[in-house]
Amino acid sequence: MSEAPSDPRLSRELVGLLLNYRDAGRSLRCIRSLLGNGLEHVLVWDNSEDGGQSVQALLARLAGERRVSVASEGSNLGFAAGVNRGLGWIREHFPDAWVLLINNDAELLPGAAQKLISALEAAPDAVIAYPRVDHGGRVIGTAFYQRGLGLIVLDGSPDWVGLTAYASGCCQLIDPHRLKGAWFDEDFFMYGEDVEFGARLGAAGMAFVRETLVIHEGSASSGLGSHFYETRMVVSHLLLVPKLAHSGYERFLCYAGRLLMLPLRAIVRAIRYRSMVPLKALGEGLRLAAQAKGGVD
Repeated sequence: MSEAPSDPRLSRELVGLLLNYRDAGRSLRCIRSLLGNGLEHVLVWDNSEDGGQSVQALLARLAGERRVSVASEGSNLGFAAGVNRGLGWIREHFPDAWVLLINNDAELLPGAAQKLISALEAAPDAVIAYPRVDHGGRVIGTAFYQRGLGLIVLDGSPDWVGLTAYASGCCQLIDPHRLKGAWFDEDFFMYGEDVEFGARLGAAGMAFVRETLVIHEGSASSGLGSHFYETRMVVSHLLLVPKLAHSGYERFLCYAGRLLMLPLRAIVRAIRYRSMVPLKALGEGLRLAAQAKGGVD
């Protein structure tokens, strides 16, 4: 496995964590960017659920690279649970290390790891540090989730009522010793877990690095506009209501907002993609959310 030259020694032990879903090529590119930043080790948590084929493909292409481990439970746990299991593995094998989570379809730019470490070291009350991320040409830093309608605001810091600031799960550096409870809420299979985590941490719990440190392809595993993506987005919007609402009255208003927003969102996306998939996914998402723990009351 070829490597980029390592940066100078990092100021503390750092282990990378990424999830793989039947995509060894992208995962390997991501791994190279982490090792090129001088990380001590990288754990790949495999969610492929393909009888071990993806694990074996990764191990073969890693060619005995001792700084990379691959772990799996043999099933697709989803993003939140996969991250939590990966963190547990790292805590067991590298108990003093900080952990850098990154999507497998993203690459860490040279020098990025130390900049994130420095930001978290300088903010003793923060649990995570996160950077600006180039998502296919659109650079995003702090995002905001509007609780009432479920709108996501990506630019600036708008003066809207009911906003929750959060850091994308695409790239987060965490000090496990500062973390109380789980990293991500496992009620979320995919999407929404980063919003809930941001609400739990609050602004003081997140240190923002105002530099673009990550290049992200975006939705490589789930497929933007796919039935899976559209369904899981509906589920996440509904599961977030009881997680974020501050009272029973606000919860009622948030559900009412979803009744307006989600059908409108499905119609707009059906027109945009010239596909019935978003409309079909709306019904499936409502059903899955109703069945999920913490779902619609």
